[in-house]
Amino acid sequence: MKAVYFKKYGGPEVLQCGERPEPKVGRHDVLIEVHAAAVNPRDWLLREGRYFARHLIRSRPIIPGSDVSGTVLAIGSDVTKFQPGDAVFGMQSILGNMGGYAERIAINEECLARKPSSVSHIGAAAIPVAGLTAWQALYDLAKITSGARVAIIGASGGVGHYAVQFARHTGAHITAVCSGKNADFVRDLGAHSVVDYTTDDIHAEITGVDVVFDTIGRESLSTCAHMMNPGGIYITTVPNLSNAREWVQSAVSAQINERRNVATTRGAIVLVKPRGDQLAEIIELMDAGMVRSSVDGLYPLCDAAEAHRQSRTFRTRGKIVLQVK
Repeated sequence: MKAVYFKKYGGPEVLQCGERPEPKVGRHDVLIEVHAAAVNPRDWLLREGRYFARHLIRSRPIIPGSDVSGTVLAIGSDVTKFQPGDAVFGMQSILGNMGGYAERIAINEECLARKPSSVSHIGAAAIPVAGLTAWQALYDLAKITSGARVAIIGASGGVGHYAVQFARHTGAHITAVCSGKNADFVRDLGAHSVVDYTTDDIHAEITGVDVVFDTIGRESLSTCAHMMNPGGIYITTVPNLSNAREWVQSAVSAQINERRNVATTRGAIVLVKPRGDQLAEIIELMDAGMVRSSVDGLYPLCDAAEAHRQSRTFRTRGKIVLQVK
């Protein structure tokens, strides 16, 4: 099968496009003919050998990519939820060998959901990592309800643009932080107010919120605590490891104050988990026209290097997707 892979860590130029062996299908796996695969920062972090990458995947060549949408070709002996011919989308666990930048991939059935005909493979492939990150941050960690006041930093990006739409659907009041050129975009998604980080001081502009969702990772609990109401939560996708002591102190304080029934601000890190059941809820909203995927860049599979270069700029409006079929 055709796939994009790399044999050594490095820049986009280490990506190669060529033939690779077919994936092995386990008892609980679904073999998918990939139509589209999304690009996520974790893909180029893996390619660069950054942070966790060298420890999670040791065997090479490596095929990056965890988000796919396609058609079921075959199923493992213990699969019960899908049949050949089903249109599906989902997320490969980062603890596995990824493998999304390829014509075929095998994924555990619990990480998948059915794709309705109303949603394209490109739109569905954009969802998993970004959509689940936003969903798990807002609902599993922050537990937002109607009337909550939510500030979303990086609101126009992959995770952020889904977070704005989920918060709007829940009935929250949304303050979006993005560049001025993306203000109309996030307002159209449902933001009530916009703070332009290129001209405004977000620490002065944002106050009285219940949730600060930092999808960029440039802030911290200490820099955002004054923005929040008592009991508020700061959630980030990319913790600033230079503030490791702060995270430990926050966790200990939260436990103590919970026992004392004292409301205090706290911090949390969202580590996205592949959840087919949550993907099914997201795609239901998309099928109903309440949520949409914004795709800022669409590239042929073998142009993955260019897609990585665009993603690396952190200036993407929504998602970047590779068209495989």
